[in-house]
Amino acid sequence: MIIIRAAHEADAPAMGQVMVATYLAAHRGQMPDAAWTKRAEEWTPEVSADGWARTLREIATAERPQDCIYVAQHNDGEIVGLAMGGPADAEVLPQTGAVHALYISTRHQGQGLGRRLVQAVAADLAQKGMIALRIGCLAANAPARGFYEAIGGRLVDERLFDEDGVMLPEVVYEWADIKALMAKEESEGSAAGS
Repeated sequence: MIIIRAAHEADAPAMGQVMVATYLAAHRGQMPDAAWTKRAEEWTPEVSADGWARTLREIATAERPQDCIYVAQHNDGEIVGLAMGGPADAEVLPQTGAVHALYISTRHQGQGLGRRLVQAVAADLAQKGMIALRIGCLAANAPARGFYEAIGGRLVDERLFDEDGVMLPEVVYEWADIKALMAKEESEGSAAGS
């Protein structure tokens, strides 16, 4: 049994482990080897955990009132996934939210956790007045692209992502109606018995 719940600062070390391991596994071969190796050498689970702890503190103290972070927690207490959401770009895309991070440990992928985490972020952002949702991923990340398309995302933009000085092609998916995404996910979850 895996539950989806709001993240707490105490989750940061486990979140750092999940994010770094999943990012490196997912993006090997999707970016130049030098960029991947530099990331692997410099971006440790501890560095990631420090960043998550800082962000969770900022959310808890209302410094980032529009942001949210959810985790997928196994009944044995292990954190196996995470998602972070917040505004996309308030000036260019008012009332549009974004999933800024979505990572599921490799051994727990394909179990509906990504869908459930996106749904949790969408519900949170809808309560904060967001009417649409966006998410970006590397253009070379075929598994992520297939997932976003399978849950109703529509390709709306292509851009470049700066990976520590290396510009990588990225694509952006959108759900124009965040509530329709939530309703679709709820009905799919009920039909699948999740």
